[in-house]
Amino acid sequence: MVMGNQDIGAWDAELHRSGRVIFAVRRALAFGGLVVVLTLAGIPIVSVVRDLDTRGTWFTIRVGLLAVLLAACIALAVLFLLGHPRVTVNARGVRFAWWRQIPWSEFEGTTLVTPTSGLAAPYLTITSTRGTKLHIPQTNVEDLSAFAAWLTKLHTQHHLTTNS
Repeated sequence: MVMGNQDIGAWDAELHRSGRVIFAVRRALAFGGLVVVLTLAGIPIVSVVRDLDTRGTWFTIRVGLLAVLLAACIALAVLFLLGHPRVTVNARGVRFAWWRQIPWSEFEGTTLVTPTSGLAAPYLTITSTRGTKLHIPQTNVEDLSAFAAWLTKLHTQHHLTTNS
């Protein structure tokens, strides 16, 4: 089940059932991003294929850069198709990807950011008391304001249980 498309009730049920809720990158958005990346990667590919008959220093440099670009595209494709980066909410706190975490004891609040640029999508910033920030994109959670309210509710519950 794609948790990013669900509501607070489904998130609560999953947290109670399994002890964690995982918000993977939603497949439709990941596929759209993958199409954009592969389209942009196609431009240098066409240039290199067009110049296959002329071998020189610049051709070698372009082939090397193209190999790096293709490796990056493959890595992005694998991550997107596996649903990474993931947001995980559990009894310890909120984790984005596998290396960034804010424990409930350090949770300070959330801010919904709506960029003025038409190209940028809204995202949720989660701030810790130590100044750490997690930026949760809409590719993981469709309703960011509901997600912010849910995180605040979970923080309050955690605060009440640890201070009782």
